[in-house]
Amino acid sequence: MAAAAGEAQALHDLGTLFAYHKVNLPEAAFWYLEAAKAGIEMAERELVLLAPKLRMPAAVDRRARTMLGVIRAFHLEDAAGGVKLLAASANDGDPVAQRTLAYLVQHGIGTTKDHARATALCQSAAEAGDAFAAFNLGVLSGGSDEAVRWLRQAAEAGVTEAYPRLGDRLSERDLDEEALQWYVRGAEAGDKGSMFAAACWYRDGFGGPVDLVQALRWYLAMLNVGSGDGIHEAHAVVPRMTADEIHEAGRLSGRLLEADLFVQRQTSPSAASD
Repeated sequence: MAAAAGEAQALHDLGTLFAYHKVNLPEAAFWYLEAAKAGIEMAERELVLLAPKLRMPAAVDRRARTMLGVIRAFHLEDAAGGVKLLAASANDGDPVAQRTLAYLVQHGIGTTKDHARATALCQSAAEAGDAFAAFNLGVLSGGSDEAVRWLRQAAEAGVTEAYPRLGDRLSERDLDEEALQWYVRGAEAGDKGSMFAAACWYRDGFGGPVDLVQALRWYLAMLNVGSGDGIHEAHAVVPRMTADEIHEAGRLSGRLLEADLFVQRQTSPSAASD
């Protein structure tokens, strides 16, 4: 539950539980890899220690082979060795191996760069239900209709990186109502580009009626992720809003102080002139 809530340390602790208490080494590797991606330095050391222990199970267990392949390719500076292991698991139908190998093949890491092979590997993994492979395939597919199909699969499976990209592809096809829904999902997930897009669309009435409360909400919410890019637009929106609407936007965004300052500027001529 803690890991699902985004607590990075919980990812490492799960790895430790599976490595030293449950003795499930492939599962331990999975959680240590997730912890390493989240920036937990201790997980990197554990992966180095875990790799030799995975060699024997990797000979007979597909998931163990895949996990060892990922560790060797990305954490032990042995991309060629990782490619060999991942290729064996990919040929055996493991979507995680197929997706990871596709990345290595696409960028020519430990193997020959091959865009067509990378795309085929991604497609196999995506068709097997791997959401991250679907996202990667959506990116590789550019602006095509296939991109929409794969990005929608990834977004519906909860891959947050897919939300704004899917919104962009849908917008290009004038599917504005659905595009706005995905921009809002991206905004709720903390993507500042999605916040800005959702705010502008609510301000201008794209994908639905004009909603200045939601527009100001997302302009202000950008401050929560360290971006002040929406402040200029926020200043242009608040003169069209009531004090109650501004405060509601502040409450929704968690930026009550900024909302109150906007209200004060509206009601105080001297403050507005400053």
